[in-house]
Amino acid sequence: MANVERQERDNQRKQATRHNLLRAASRVFIRNGYHKTLVSDIAKEANVGQGTFYRHFRDKREIFGALFDQFTAQMLAEFMPMSAVLPADTREYEEMSLSAMRRAVAAAEENLDLLHVFLEEGPSIDRGFETELEDVLERFADIAQFYLDYAISRGFARPCNSRVAAEAVVGVALRLLKSNAAGRLSDLQREQLIVDGVDFAFRGFGRYPAVTEMKTGG
Repeated sequence: MANVERQERDNQRKQATRHNLLRAASRVFIRNGYHKTLVSDIAKEANVGQGTFYRHFRDKREIFGALFDQFTAQMLAEFMPMSAVLPADTREYEEMSLSAMRRAVAAAEENLDLLHVFLEEGPSIDRGFETELEDVLERFADIAQFYLDYAISRGFARPCNSRVAAEAVVGVALRLLKSNAAGRLSDLQREQLIVDGVDFAFRGFGRYPAVTEMKTGG
């Protein structure tokens, strides 16, 4: 029993140290950028020796990838509640999309500076990270296509090439995230950004009533 308890304490210490290193790396990457960051910078920020760093991560590339995986897992999780109860009509589809986007944007804003590093410096790190980024975008497109195919099959979305539409939606969302992270949309409130983005995804350039107008009969 004592050995089990000791092992559990050791595991908890390792997890705490790893978490501390990840938080420290996030601060340093935001402050210095990826390319100017050294392992010694991260270790100093975490108040540990470099040996401790190397017991948890091979190099700065691995810890950068771990931060990216952590961030994308959180973002993808924000869309999972939509799968529990699928929408019954267009109004529910739009309202559920708005709710998912509110959760995702709130999560992104908690890590907005780090997101900026991922998007701006990530593709220049190596081909592997560029592939990881593309894979994540593909997963978001898969999610968008799944819900669109469902809506088309139920008759509350017009027939279309759902893959093209899903890729377009993800492209628009990515551009909005990049512009927001870079401060180019700082004059917009979060809710306006979300509502305008979802409204465009549902209506494009056509003249159709917004969900709020449908509710009020306007």
